[in-house]
This record gives sequence, C-alpha cells and structure tokens, in this order.
Amino acid sequence: MPVNKYKNIGLWLIRIGLFVTPFIPLYVSKVLFFPYITGKAFAFRIIVEVVFAAWIFLAIFYKEYRPRKSYLAWAVGIFILVTALATAFGANPFKSFWSGYERMEGLVTYLHLGAYFLVLGSVFQKKDWLIFFNLFVAAGLVENIHAIFQRLGYLVSLQGGIGRPDGTIGNPTYLAAYLLFVFGIALFLWLHASKKWLKFYYLGAALFTAFIIFMTASRGPALALIAGVVLGSIFYLIFSRKKETTFLNKKILLGILLLFLVVPSVVWLGRESDLVKNNFALSRLTLLSLTERTVSSRFIMWDVAREGFKERFLLGWGPDNFGLVFAKHFKAELWQQEPWFDRAHSIVFDWLVNAGILGLLAYLGILIAALFLFWKSYREKKISLEELTLFFALFLAYLIHNLVVFDQIATYLGFFAILAYAHSVNTSRELKEEKTSISVNKMFMLMIAIILPTAVVFYFVNWKPLQANLTLLNALVVQGQNIPAGFSAYQKALAYNTFGNVEIREQFVRFAIDAGGSPKVDADLKDQILRSAITESQKSVLENPADPRSYLFLGTIYSRVGLLDDAIKIFNQAAELSPKKQQIYFEIADVYIKKGDYASAIQILEKTLDYDRSYRQARMNLVLVYILNNQQAEADRLLIEEFGTVDAPDVLLVQIYSKVKNYPRLISVWKALVRYSPETIDYRVNLAGAYMLAGQPQQAILIIEEAIQMNPAFTQDGLKLIQQIKAGK
Repeated sequence: MPVNKYKNIGLWLIRIGLFVTPFIPLYVSKVLFFPYITGKAFAFRIIVEVVFAAWIFLAIFYKEYRPRKSYLAWAVGIFILVTALATAFGANPFKSFWSGYERMEGLVTYLHLGAYFLVLGSVFQKKDWLIFFNLFVAAGLVENIHAIFQRLGYLVSLQGGIGRPDGTIGNPTYLAAYLLFVFGIALFLWLHASKKWLKFYYLGAALFTAFIIFMTASRGPALALIAGVVLGSIFYLIFSRKKETTFLNKKILLGILLLFLVVPSVVWLGRESDLVKNNFALSRLTLLSLTERTVSSRFIMWDVAREGFKERFLLGWGPDNFGLVFAKHFKAELWQQEPWFDRAHSIVFDWLVNAGILGLLAYLGILIAALFLFWKSYREKKISLEELTLFFALFLAYLIHNLVVFDQIATYLGFFAILAYAHSVNTSRELKEEKTSISVNKMFMLMIAIILPTAVVFYFVNWKPLQANLTLLNALVVQGQNIPAGFSAYQKALAYNTFGNVEIREQFVRFAIDAGGSPKVDADLKDQILRSAITESQKSVLENPADPRSYLFLGTIYSRVGLLDDAIKIFNQAAELSPKKQQIYFEIADVYIKKGDYASAIQILEKTLDYDRSYRQARMNLVLVYILNNQQAEADRLLIEEFGTVDAPDVLLVQIYSKVKNYPRLISVWKALVRYSPETIDYRVNLAGAYMLAGQPQQAILIIEEAIQMNPAFTQDGLKLIQQIKAGK
C-alpha cells in the first residue's frame, strides 16, 4: 500500500471518530449501571483513544498535523498538569485518577479531553469544522425533540418528573447546560450561512434550543442564557464600528437587548399572577429566594468547600474527593438534602477543592486564554466581530451557569470543542502536501508500536471497567429471583478489580443483608455471602480510610450479623471522620438498642438532636428510645415541642407502642392518624385492631361501622371483620 494511503486512512479515521462525538450525548446504555453517564463516558474514551493513536501516526510523519503553539494550548496543558499534580498529592490518588461510575471524570477523563482538544485543533480545517458543528446542532435538535416528547408525556423524564424534561442527559439542569452550547453553535452557523433557507434553519434551531432551555425550568442555565445574550449585545454595540454594522443591525440588537431585559422582568414582577403560577417552568424559574431549600443548600455547600479549601490551599484534595470534604465539614442542617454530596455545585468551589488555588487559576486560565485567542483572531481579521461577540457571550453564559452547577461529559464535549476551534482558527495555516521518505515496512512497524500501547490503555481504561459494570447490572437484575446467581455475579464483577469496586461492594453489602435475612436462603450459602461481604467491606475501609461511607457499610453488616461491639467501633471511627453526620449516630444508637443499652443510645441521640432540633427523624428516634427505656415523660416533652400534643400522627409511634404493649397510647395515635387522614380506611381498621388489643371489642365494632358508613365499598370486608370480632377472633 502506498505511504500516502496510510495518511488518508489516518485522516478519515480521525474525522469519522470526531464526527461521531457530537452524538455521544444522545447515547443512553440500558445495559450499564448509571446508564446516562457510563455509556457516554466509555464511548467518548474509546473514540478519543482511537483518533489519538491515528493522530500520533500522522504527527510523526507529517509536520502539518503536529501541535501548534498558542496561549490556549499552553493553558490546557497547564490545567492538565495541575490536575495531575493534585491527583498525585491528593487525599485519595486512586479515586482522583479513576473517579467512579456515577461521575466518570477524574484525571483519566481530563487526559482524554486534552487529547480530544489536541486532535481537533491539529487536524480540523474550516470544512471539517463546519461539518462538525452541523452535526453538533443536528444532535442537539434530536435532543430537543426528545425533550418535547418528554414534556408531552410520551417519554418518561426520570429525574425531571412531570414538567421538566431531562432528555438523554438524565438531568434537566445538565440538559439545559449542554443546550447552551447547541444554542451558541447554531448561531455561529447562522452567521456563516450564505443561503437564506440555511439562515432560517440555524436561527430556528437556536430559538428551538432556547425554548427547551427555558422549558427545563433550570434557573442557572436560563439566567446564564439571558445574561449571555444581554451582555453579548452590549459588548457588540460598544465595539462595533460603522463599517462593521448598519443602523438596522444596531436597531435589531437593541430590540433583542430590550426583549431579554423586559420579558424576564415582566415575568418576575408577575410571579404572583395565575399565568405564572399555573405554568410550571415560569413558576420554578421565578422561585428565587435565599431561603428556598435548593438555593440555601448551595450556600451551605460552598461554606463546606471553603473549609476544605483552607486545609489544602495549594493543590486541594484531588479530583473527585469532595465527598471527603463534605463528610469532614458536614453541616447539621444539611439533613434536608441528599445524604452524600460529591460536588460543591459550583465550578469555583469544586476546583478549589479538586486542585486548590492552582487548579482554579488553571481552569479560569483556559477561559481567559480562549477569549484572548478569539480577540487576537478578530484583530488579525480571522474572525468577525459577530463571531467574537458570540463566543464572548457563550463563554460568559457557560461560566455563569457553572457558578451554581458543575460540568459533565455533555458540556465538556461542547466546551473543549469550542476551545479547539479557537486554537485551530488562530494557528491555522495552509496545508502543504508533504511526502515522507520512510519505507512502508518501517511505517508499518511504527503503527504496531502505536497500536500496542493503545490496546493496553483500552483494556485497562475501558474493557475491564465495562465488563465489571455490565456484570454489576446483571447482578442487580438477577439477585431478586436467584440468590446464588446474584452472589456469583457480584463475585465476578469484583474479580475484575477496577475502580468500580467501591460501588460494587456497596451494592453487594445491600444484597448480602437482604440475603442474610431471607428464610429461603440455605444457611451455608447465607454464611458464605455474609462473610464475603464483610471481607469486601473491610477492603473498602483499607482503600478509603478517610471516607466514612466505607465504615458505614462495614459497620452495618457487622451489626446485622451480631458483631455489635465491632459495629460500634467502626461506627465511632466513621463519626470521627464526620463529626456532625446524624446518620452515623443513628446507626450507633441502633446498635446500642440491639444490645439493650438504652441509656447509651439516649446519650448518643440527645447529642444528635442538639445538632439541629428541627430534624424530625432525630427527634423521633430519641422519642422511641425514651419509650423503650420507660421514660414516657421525656418522650412526651419532645412530642409536645414538635406536634403540640403527645398523640402525634406518626407511624413510628404505632410501632413502638405496639412493641411495649402500651395500648391506650396505641389507640390515641391511631385516632390521631384517623383525624389526619379520615378517608384512609386502613387507619380505621388498625384503630379497631388497637381496641381489640386493649380488650374493647365493642369500640372496635363501632369504628368498623363508621368505616362502612364513610365508604360503602368497604361494606363486605367490614361486615366480615365485625363477624370476626364478635366471634372473638
């Protein structure tokens, strides 16, 4: 084969691979754990590894494809170098390098993003970029249509629920963030379109995308879009000159500026109107209050991140280690949120934790270098003022959005593509056909030298984790029907020994606890499963000594198998790592209850309640132990503080009064539940049962008769119950 044919094969391999990447956000794997994330990440990594190998081949033999210098290329390189240093010197280098199935980031992903940037910026020419961006918009339109079908109810929005499409991204906010890039790229193509119908197409695509962004009811991206358009318009009006624009263009821009200022203002001022309140998207977009739970939690999380940053100022804790900071500096009021956060929900604080002040400066340096490069390209007349304005506005919107959220694979694809475009435009040069004098045999040997390490990378970065993930999902599917098969699948998944082991072990412990409590499982198999779960949990503790989650899983299984003293020891170690995490103290108290040491449980739970007295679960847990310890007066005091009465409509009280056989109180609680929900027949039936336990069958019959009167459909069942009561059953 002639030497230049190798070059053509390499180029087409690169182009095809990169032309596929805009469609990665559409990919949702139904056979992988975390289907919205893992499938996309593995697809991206595999494609990048292939095109990067092909690019290395081209770069060695053809000068025109070698990396070109620019401030932006240096900024990306410095960013990856700082991230690598933060990984190496972080709290958990393994986690920082590999991340986990839920996020699929870590240094390994940043290295792939760097390679993606390098290949795009070194190979693509103007024609390639137009094809690439057109494919990006086409994929975005498919995403928009998917979102419309979700909004209409034809497709399910798993995380968004009714009214908030999450697309194939799996989260409404992430969907809107990804669509910011689709919106910007559609406008870029609109600027370059020469035919009227194409201009209508691109403008329509941009407007359609903007509509979907607002329909997601994601406040960060929506505000970012408005700010980007407004500030971009102002930027253009300031820097435009007569020869670059017409009075009509300025009038249009002023109109757009007024539109994006007036309409949001009118909606905001009318937020109490029925029109806004009855529209889900508008009502949520106008729900901006410092006391609103989602908003207030952001400030708490940022304070947690700030505390962690102060401890590791220079290089931070390492990528994907925010969970350690969250646990160590947990604020008691965060009980209202998710139990575990792995992100600060702000790109600024995330990078301060990920890689310290150097990491944040390196990240911001990329944005500054990109904007400088676009400005330089404008001054050199390589791009127009309109393009400069567009990318200024897009980066501004992206940054504003990221101030309250964080990146994921879909936004990284758009962001690094725009970075590569900025580098490519500024460093572009005319390609000259160059012939290489190397022999075909030597070239073939070099190809082998490139393919072999690429295959090794593919095996460890993709194949093994993929197989482990597939096996984990299989275990989750079969474990409910076939315990031995589920156990075997978990063992197989763990045997791959990948970064997924932590997640696999957590799922395995849950499985082991369920299997251990099942009367259908053979005693020997049950023992084998539980012993294996303990061994794997112990490995997680050794591998993640600063993560209280690992201790919680180990302590839980110790508690379930009766190793109560070991459980208390492990839970106390978790409490040392996260001193104000109420969940840990609940577990400790539960073990003391199992031991019959109610006094110690009370001591633990009293301290836990004092962390935040508005936490109802903490209060009720203490109430239950007070009752178990015959301290009814103390329990009543807590109930009155919370409910204004001792007869609180809480099913936990039903359980505890049944256990201690306090039937008068049991009757009172069921009465409270009936008053709370008078239409619930089951509450009345249970109230009748409480009267029976208290030896008051006539009262039980009266309650059943009331239920029949309330709900005639209950007549047949009610009469049967009355007969049973009269028969003394």
